Amino acid sequence: MGRRTITTRRLLTSEHWRLLTLLGVASFFEGYDFNIITVALKPIRQTFGVDQAAASEWIALVYLGAVPAVLAARRADRHGRRRILLWAIVGYTAMTGATALSPDLGSFVAFQFLARFFLVVQTAIIWTIIAEELPAGARGFGFGWLAMLSALGTGWSAILNGAVLSPLHASWRFLYVAALPVLFVVLRLQRSLGETARYRAASHTHAVKGRWTRILSPPHLRRLALLCSVGVLANLVTQATVYVVDFMETQRHLSSSASSLTLVASGALAIPVLLLAGSLSDRIGRKPVLCTFLVVVVLGLYLFFHLARTHVELFLSLALVYVGVFGSWPTGSGFGTELFPTELRAFGNSFANGARYVGQSASFFIAGALIGGVGNLPKAVFVLSAGPLLAAVLIAAFYPETGGRELEDITTVVPFVPEPAVADTAVPGLGTSVGPD
Repeated sequence: MGRRTITTRRLLTSEHWRLLTLLGVASFFEGYDFNIITVALKPIRQTFGVDQAAASEWIALVYLGAVPAVLAARRADRHGRRRILLWAIVGYTAMTGATALSPDLGSFVAFQFLARFFLVVQTAIIWTIIAEELPAGARGFGFGWLAMLSALGTGWSAILNGAVLSPLHASWRFLYVAALPVLFVVLRLQRSLGETARYRAASHTHAVKGRWTRILSPPHLRRLALLCSVGVLANLVTQATVYVVDFMETQRHLSSSASSLTLVASGALAIPVLLLAGSLSDRIGRKPVLCTFLVVVVLGLYLFFHLARTHVELFLSLALVYVGVFGSWPTGSGFGTELFPTELRAFGNSFANGARYVGQSASFFIAGALIGGVGNLPKAVFVLSAGPLLAAVLIAAFYPETGGRELEDITTVVPFVPEPAVADTAVPGLGTSVGPD
């Protein structure tokens, strides 16, 4: 791994690192915002007077905010990555702030639905930019970097809740208020982010003005169907991961602080896996890495919900869950950006993200029904665990290998000819641009 790390560093210029830093900070706040429901689920339920089964249903509605985001992300292929990214960050920040003021359950769900809409658009574009700007041999590392920063944001929300707000008996609403500093990221991006070299090249042709229905034609339709199927199946265990804190509090009788800090510690232990999995997928391929970690997720969930009883057992089994989740994250999410040409890349990636959120939403609806039918959460989790296993089978059998390959080789279009590597080249009306591969 050491020699591979050195190679990756040599591939990345200072401009690449500047881009990774800026978009990494945005990913940090995306992870923070996304995880608030997980760490504060019990007090949110208590505020609005709903039980676990009912909470599963209204959380499912929140996750459906990803569906309209698919069409919004298409605009990034027609009008550029930068403008739509800035719009998305501002939008989700505003909705997050509004969530803190929610007077009832209906408004909470509505604001979070819109927040998810903007988050999915933002995520699709950020990952698209990284895919287009980083060299092929470091693209997996870039995916791992984004996932790591998002995971750190997730951890920060748990730390803030478990170490500060919960001991002070402060309201969960302050967690949403604390997400507002992301607006400073927008100001920085406004000054320094330009369009990707690949998008500039594509914009000189008529490709970016083509109809969106192209993605429903061969060879794109088959890849789109695969991405969406895998996205839904792999995320059917989302309900289980969201309910881990609630489960430790209500069924293993840990305190709120102990549960939140257990979540943080187990996630922190697994964080190095994010960069490791991304870099490893550059070396040995996305498919074997992704399939292996999906199986690890299922194993960890079985241990956590069925066998773990003591605090140590809960911690270790939850750490295994996060090893699987973190290992599959950069490789699984990266596929959405790698399987489509430049003029359809953000659109195709938004479909993949949308399918992921549909799977997450479905996991709550199905879990709610299963909890009522089979009687408890662990049995529901056992049934839903079939999803990631089926996803691994589809990936192994039908996905093309993308690790270490140029995007144009994967999408079978005319090869991309890089522009001369010039840092901070001005693009009229768009600020500065990050140097190409």
